[in-house]
Parts: sequence; C-alpha cells; structure tokens
Amino acid sequence: MIMETKKAKVGLDAAAIVGITFTLMGVAFLAAGITIYLSLGNRFEGAILFLYIFGGIGALFLLVGLPFVIVFINKKKRCNRLLKEGNYVMAEVSEITRNYNVRVNNRRPYIVKCAYRDGYGNVHIFKSRNILYDPSTILKDNMVKVYVDGENYKHYYMDLDEVLPNVIEH
Repeated sequence: MIMETKKAKVGLDAAAIVGITFTLMGVAFLAAGITIYLSLGNRFEGAILFLYIFGGIGALFLLVGLPFVIVFINKKKRCNRLLKEGNYVMAEVSEITRNYNVRVNNRRPYIVKCAYRDGYGNVHIFKSRNILYDPSTILKDNMVKVYVDGENYKHYYMDLDEVLPNVIEH
C-alpha cells in the first residue's frame, strides 16, 4: 500500500495572482523582443529598438512579478514542511467570520480563528485560509491542529482538512 503524503492547501491571494500575471507578461514581452530582434537582425536597422522596448518592458514586468511569486512559493514550501515535520498544537475554534477584505465571485469567504494558550499563559490567535462556504455547521470537532515552526508561532499552518468533511458544491 502506497502512503500518500499530505499537501498543504494554500490559497492564491491577490499578491500571488498579481505576481503570476506580471511574471507571465514579462516572459511574453521579453520573448517577443528577443524573437523580433533575432528574426530581423541585420536586415532592419531599427531591430535593436524592438529589443530595447519589448525587452525592457518584459524585464520590468519580471522584476515586479517575480518577488510576489517567490514569496508565494516559499509560503507553500514552508506550509508543506510544517505538515511533514508534524510539530503541532491543538487550538480551539474561537470564531468563524467572513473575510470582508476579499470577494470571490461576488461572495465573501469565511475564515476560522483558533486560540491556543501556551505554557507561559500567552494566547496565540491563528487565522485559516479563506473558505468559500460557511464551515460552522459542518465542523467535526472544535479543536484544530495548527502546525507550528518550533517556538516561532508566526509561521503556522492550520489543518482544517481534518475537521471539515470533503465538500462538493454543485
């Protein structure tokens, strides 16, 4: 029997979408500039102008988009590493609310907030990824595993898959 490893579900946020869009546009403009320059080459005096204009715009778009993509990829890698290492705390669901900062298909997604009290008496509040349906009526348990990076609670992944059933929306 093959053991399947869990993958972290990290939703695309606005920064990741902007980064992917700008990176793809940068690659397209850069490729267009290089292709036009190489195809016209010595036959057209202004061929270098195409390379400067298209290549410059492409390079600018790449410089703007790549940092956002890199941050998103690093976040996904960190969440997968946290899941793989298995260091977690059990946090209690304290609130389920709408995320009014985001709108998807004209609907506001939900977020789950959990609280965990550490050994020093500090209360840590964790927020989940955006969920497109109201999870309050279908939660299996009031306690959620929150995978943390050692004693650094700034880097965490809330594993809602264990307390939410597989939902198929029609």
